Amino acid sequence: MESLAVPRVLFDHYIAGALHGGKTAFHALAEIDLELSQVPHSGAAVALVNRKRRSLCELLATRFPAVAAQALTLRTLNLLLARYHFRARNAWLASRPFGLVVDPSNMCRLACPGCVHSARSEALQLFDWHKGTLTEDRFSALLRACAPWAVGIYFCDYGEPLLNLNTPKLIRQAKQYLLSTALSTSLSVRRFDAEAYVESGLDFMVLSIDGATQPVYERFRRNGNLELVLENVRRLVSAKRKLGKRTPVLSWNFLAFEHNVHEIPEARRMARRLGVNQFRVVNPFAVSWDEPDIQPARIAGRVHRFDWQSITNMPGNWNPFPEEMQAEAIGQAFEKGWAAGAASESPGIPGHTCHWLYKNMVMDATGRVLPCCGAPRPDTNLVFGQFSGNGADPFNSERYVQARLFFRGAMPPADSPPHCVDCDWDQTVVNIGGPEIRRYFRAADPAFFNRKSVRLLSDW
Repeated sequence: MESLAVPRVLFDHYIAGALHGGKTAFHALAEIDLELSQVPHSGAAVALVNRKRRSLCELLATRFPAVAAQALTLRTLNLLLARYHFRARNAWLASRPFGLVVDPSNMCRLACPGCVHSARSEALQLFDWHKGTLTEDRFSALLRACAPWAVGIYFCDYGEPLLNLNTPKLIRQAKQYLLSTALSTSLSVRRFDAEAYVESGLDFMVLSIDGATQPVYERFRRNGNLELVLENVRRLVSAKRKLGKRTPVLSWNFLAFEHNVHEIPEARRMARRLGVNQFRVVNPFAVSWDEPDIQPARIAGRVHRFDWQSITNMPGNWNPFPEEMQAEAIGQAFEKGWAAGAASESPGIPGHTCHWLYKNMVMDATGRVLPCCGAPRPDTNLVFGQFSGNGADPFNSERYVQARLFFRGAMPPADSPPHCVDCDWDQTVVNIGGPEIRRYFRAADPAFFNRKSVRLLSDW
């Protein structure tokens, strides 16, 4: 059966649509998008998506069970509304963040240069980073507030997610909302239940391993144990085989520095032998401000796929727990729709703005809400709120609105401007963006959400 995986993908993409009369989501979504482009203000945009949700859900219900159709209706319309807000440069958003970045644990036992956990960073207290572990109650409240409208969640920012022993439970909760799930880990942990992660429904796991020998590996992964990491990789691959699972997709990510670039060929061979799905050479950020002797290598990033069948892993895992779907929460969100807000905004003058402010929301393990994956410092206003699950809207906090207004040309408060005013990072690439949106809807139904449909939802 394994040999039939790639032909099945071709069948899904090019033949399955014909078996359903060639019906796709494109015409319905394109009509709504066209109408959104013609509304005079944000209030009218919100009214439009609320008015369209039942007819769109009826269309989706011809291909999906009722709860899944409601979830997909919320997500497609939320993406179209978010794109409207983005193009109009609105400051207050009715749309919900379609990507969530969450730290299950703020702690890490490694001390990699350039990180909030590096020896220099901690000694000089360069970052405002608090220790903490995400509780199930706080995470459940976040899911109720955001998950029905989101497409995916990334379980990592600056912490090591495996240090929270409940992380597999958190992943399973996210999958009950039909979210795509991914995490990044060093795998240098001793308490590791590989089977729990395989059974959790996790779609994608990034394995951060930057060397093929301990002396080279630990130049960057300070305090890391390469043999422990490799043993945990073996346990993951073994657990997938034992349980008959093809997820999570395992990606060995190798940050290419001058000191380790010569070990890339051997690391790639090791990855293939161990049974991971792919090996990625990644261009890292400069960390010379923290460790001058560690410099990025001048080498192009590249992906080596060892298992082309892994491209079929996501469709089989889109709804791994059909009997556990959060039907009540999704149904309530569907009936609620989108709130218009205190006032309607007319479109602003098009110009540069930060994509993070319209697409993703970050929360650390203590509930602090951040606008992006930047690390808070004592001298910056990068904490935009505190999520407590009390019904407040973290995506429209005072600082969020100030930041969006700044990109429209408004003057920020002189006494405490949001960090975005002085930000010099890349403001166009988010953790969950176009590629993740495309994978999500193709996993749901690649014939119904055909290429034109997913381009409409993702290319902005």
